[in-house]
Amino acid sequence: MMDGKKDNLLILCYRAPYPVRSGSEIRMYQFIEILSEQYAVTVLYLEEQEPDTDTDMTPFTGRCAQVEKFRVSRGRRYAQSLVSYLFRGEPMQTGYFYSGEMQHWIDAHITEYQKVLCMHIRTIRYMFPYLDVPELEIYLDGIDAITLNYSNSFRTSRGLRKLLYGMECRRMANYEKMAYSRVKKSVLISERDRDYITQTLGAECNPAVIYNYAIDYGYRRETEKIPDTIVFMGKMNYAPNVDAMLYFTEHIYADVRQKYPGLQLWIIGGNAAPEIRRLAEKEGVKLWGFVENPSELLQQATLVIAPMISGSGLQNKIVQAMQLGCTVITTPVGADGLTCLTGEELVVAENDTQMREKLIHYLSSEAYEERKRMGEMARHYIETYYSFQTIRNKILDFFNK
Repeated sequence: MMDGKKDNLLILCYRAPYPVRSGSEIRMYQFIEILSEQYAVTVLYLEEQEPDTDTDMTPFTGRCAQVEKFRVSRGRRYAQSLVSYLFRGEPMQTGYFYSGEMQHWIDAHITEYQKVLCMHIRTIRYMFPYLDVPELEIYLDGIDAITLNYSNSFRTSRGLRKLLYGMECRRMANYEKMAYSRVKKSVLISERDRDYITQTLGAECNPAVIYNYAIDYGYRRETEKIPDTIVFMGKMNYAPNVDAMLYFTEHIYADVRQKYPGLQLWIIGGNAAPEIRRLAEKEGVKLWGFVENPSELLQQATLVIAPMISGSGLQNKIVQAMQLGCTVITTPVGADGLTCLTGEELVVAENDTQMREKLIHYLSSEAYEERKRMGEMARHYIETYYSFQTIRNKILDFFNK
């Protein structure tokens, strides 16, 4: 039942926002968590598979006035993708993440809500019939600029993937420009994504920028490091993460291992793509799979790497590692979503040569004090810009002003 003391807010999610296992889930859950303080929140989401019955969903469902989930099979999603692209002139993913049953629910209940939040560009299609309804406030959290993400992936991919990214990128550019120009208010996860939407695509809007807060996984100041160990964390069927690990193992890893023959590369993250699973055949590489709480592994490693060469938005893997006081080495793409960096909080390698040199230097025992100092600066940086209270205030201001 709806809470009559609060305004009703409808939140549309393209996937289950809980349990929190990836950047998109962090994003969706934090908005639900914070907005439920002031609104009676109804969440609608799509699911493709049976949920894990062992997962306690009450941290999510307990914050909501109502939760409705809608099942769409993978075969139906593929068919709808083709219809969207061939007959509707839309990106394929607008069909892939569409449910007629969910649309019927919205149509039957929309008058009960004063505000609607679309989480990701993939859910804005449900609001097409209502974009011109003056009494309904429609908000869009695009999270990332998807056209930017796909254009970066187009540059680094090959074969069929490159063809699909190129096709989707052209359609998505027009779709994002239209959507951001028509909603009441919008928000993105970084300044880079905002500038791409407003300047590159030319959308007539002024999106807010709200980061994700850093989840407190449990920082331990005196965690003992395992020498000559580097770690990467991410959802390992996500194209930018796959690209990053393939790039790193093909162009960087062997050279650094010549200097440190005992070097270990840990890869943390579930749903590993076949090409990632094959990396376990390389000497020193270990795939951990999904880890419920990765804080101990991250803090035990000498270095955390994020050698991103594609993607967009904020790299949550970097934020989480910095919150744990880790020394992080990344690329300009990886650091691009971070704000107000001074150069003391993490290491940015501009090219392959710098990546090798930085890794060799910071793996050394002589760099212990540098790593320690950088970890302290990283934690201070996260507390300043990515704390729960900072992000909470930004989200509530976005909705209430």
